[in-house]
Amino acid sequence: DIWMHSRGCPGAHVLIQNRRGGPQVTDECLQFAADLAIFYSDLRNEAKASVTAAEPKHILKPRGAPLGAVKIREEWKTFVGRPDRVPEELKMARDSSGQTDEYHMMDKAKHRRRTKQAAEEGQMKRKQRHRERSKAREQ
Repeated sequence: DIWMHSRGCPGAHVLIQNRRGGPQVTDECLQFAADLAIFYSDLRNEAKASVTAAEPKHILKPRGAPLGAVKIREEWKTFVGRPDRVPEELKMARDSSGQTDEYHMMDKAKHRRRTKQAAEEGQMKRKQRHRERSKAREQ
């Protein structure tokens, strides 16, 4: 299997399933997946952008990380995705979904605030636990 994602910005995770005994993944398939990764990312309005590819076993979700955030242990390859190459029916489906770029930017800001708040709460809990342990040792 091959996992792909736009480099350096939020976007969709694209997974190409490659089954044993099945046909090999073609260069055309890899390019189409790279184009999809950019089309469903914040870089969809760019002419081209970098896409990271890795084996799924090298993708980790850090503890406490926000939804969709991952860490890549070992990158396999970098592709250049071009969102204008995505078929028209996908472009029309995205337009009719009602999810505009403005909506996405507002949603991103709200998510950033929520993530910051969760980090601050976690830090406060750790400090409280540290105080409680210190008190228990003193007694």
